[in-house]
Amino acid sequence: MEASAAFTGDVDKTQIPPLNQKRILAFVNHFLLSTCNFLNEFALNCETKFVRMERQLQRTEAALIILETKLASIPVDKEVDNSTTTSEANTEATTNATDKPEVEPPAEIKGVRVCEDIRYKKYFKMLQVGVPAPAVKIKMSTEGLDSEMLDKPDFMLEDGILE
Repeated sequence: MEASAAFTGDVDKTQIPPLNQKRILAFVNHFLLSTCNFLNEFALNCETKFVRMERQLQRTEAALIILETKLASIPVDKEVDNSTTTSEANTEATTNATDKPEVEPPAEIKGVRVCEDIRYKKYFKMLQVGVPAPAVKIKMSTEGLDSEMLDKPDFMLEDGILE
């Protein structure tokens, strides 16, 4: 058989010697074994990584629950805030009465500030304690709240709820 015949396709197939079946079988077996070993190791590595990731998620979730309970245990002193605001207002009123004629107060805006709303209050506490804002926004989204409100603490909600 000539080498040029192999390229042109003019090969008489009856003249080609048969393939060694034992050798082909050994190659196929080797391929199957090495492929199965690779796939088994790959599946084991993936499963190990998934288990490690699940443990890390469980630890993070436990830490978040602990943080939420700590935040919930922080007392909210509205009386302290109101008393300081009232004393400042009294001081301002006395200063205004002596220095200038009385100015009409601006019209009140109806609603509740986002940072004072009962639904959003705990998320602002989380920020004060040091929880990263993206994590707080994700938590807000999972609970069905608008995470953009975190960037607007003084925004007035008409349907706001006070404690």
